Amino acid sequence: MAKCLAITAAGQPCQGYVHAGREFCPSHDPARAEARKKAASKAGKSKHPEIVDIKKTLRKLASDVLEGDVERATGSVTAQILGVLLRAIETERRIRETEELEERLVALENAAEEKRAYGL
Repeated sequence: MAKCLAITAAGQPCQGYVHAGREFCPSHDPARAEARKKAASKAGKSKHPEIVDIKKTLRKLASDVLEGDVERATGSVTAQILGVLLRAIETERRIRETEELEERLVALENAAEEKRAYGL
């Protein structure tokens, strides 16, 4: 297989392999620029807004308990409930991530099978 023609940010030739009929690996292929941009955007949005809200609520709750504006028992139960919510959000994230990885694995297996079928 041919090597990618791109030069890395470190100024070195890319060591990635290219698909037949291409000059660049998937990481440098101009035709995949939009897909790379979407992936980077998705990664940048990984902060779940609900988590940010829960953290603000927990900070306020802690402050209110310390100042005596909220009873300790109420603050404790509220914090426990918010903790359960955070664990549920994390579980959903892990399930979604696992499903995405499974989809990618199936796509890679299918691509490998196609290559074998065509003798590549």
